[in-house]
Amino acid sequence: MRTKCTMCAAALLLLLASTVLAAGTGNRTPAVVKDYQPTGVPTYEGRIEGDTIEDPFVIDDLPFTGSGDTCPFAHDYDEVCPYTGSASPDVVYRYDCEYTSPVIIDLCVSQYDTKVFVYENEYVHGDPIACNDDFPGCGPNGYRSWLMVEFYAGNTYYIVVDGYGSDCGVYEMYVQNFMHCAPCPGGAFIETEPFCIDPENDVHNGGCNSDPPVFDYLEPSEGVIDICGTSGTYHQSGTDWRDTDWYQIDLASESEITFLGIAQFSLRIGFVDGREGCEGGSGFYSYIDVQPCHVAELVEVLPAGTWWLWVGPVDFAGVPCGEPYACELTGYTTVTPVESTSWSMLKALHR
Repeated sequence: MRTKCTMCAAALLLLLASTVLAAGTGNRTPAVVKDYQPTGVPTYEGRIEGDTIEDPFVIDDLPFTGSGDTCPFAHDYDEVCPYTGSASPDVVYRYDCEYTSPVIIDLCVSQYDTKVFVYENEYVHGDPIACNDDFPGCGPNGYRSWLMVEFYAGNTYYIVVDGYGSDCGVYEMYVQNFMHCAPCPGGAFIETEPFCIDPENDVHNGGCNSDPPVFDYLEPSEGVIDICGTSGTYHQSGTDWRDTDWYQIDLASESEITFLGIAQFSLRIGFVDGREGCEGGSGFYSYIDVQPCHVAELVEVLPAGTWWLWVGPVDFAGVPCGEPYACELTGYTTVTPVESTSWSMLKALHR
């Protein structure tokens, strides 16, 4: 959702340039910053197979696992996503698609700062159908690559494993079809916002990004509280924005709260201290980012008072409005919990 510049949200919005909120509660695209020194050393030993789109490694079927070392290969390709000037060696894979499906390309366990991009049917510089350098929660510091892209039957796709700067090294790539992973259990609390709505018109759960601030209120329960909603990103007035949903809990006493989430998109969940209202907010108390179809878990002992549960995409683009997420909340009871509660549905499905 776009943030309206008003006094009620100013305390949060003025901190968008800070480390906490650049990663955090605001909705507008933050500045691109990366503090990293490449470590790989290209050797360029004259590899042929896999070096170019003309002589790629071939993926026969999905799911697929491929691994190797990019350093002996030549630097043939580069795309901006979002960093420029890469001179890293790159490796090319080809996949002839038989069935239309979203496909996940995962390089998170690779040993260097990767980049990956995909061309459809032919190489056109500056026009990949998907590209990613860093993905939150993917590898050390999030400096590995992960993306999801739609593959259409009858087309050929070229996956290029590249690197940031001039970095190269050992990679491990998983390519698999995407599966729906955020079912909504019966009896769940359903967010009141029906779709991505500009905060100027959002009277549902835009939190401190709306004027006046609005939240979905959750009632305490002795058991698990299931929450279901949708989110997404959109482009407006020349800027990328994301839909963020805020849920309010009011703790009668200090409590250990467990907050879990899973989504069809790269998900961020977090606790925001609401004891001093939006004017007193200073970003996330804590948060976590995860890849699509991975469980996010936050466990905090929170003081008595008002707290907000924040749910939204990590990214500011590429998530269609209406993409589902599911969350679980435990520990929000009428009395102070004496022990942690089990993960319930999400733990059983996504160990």
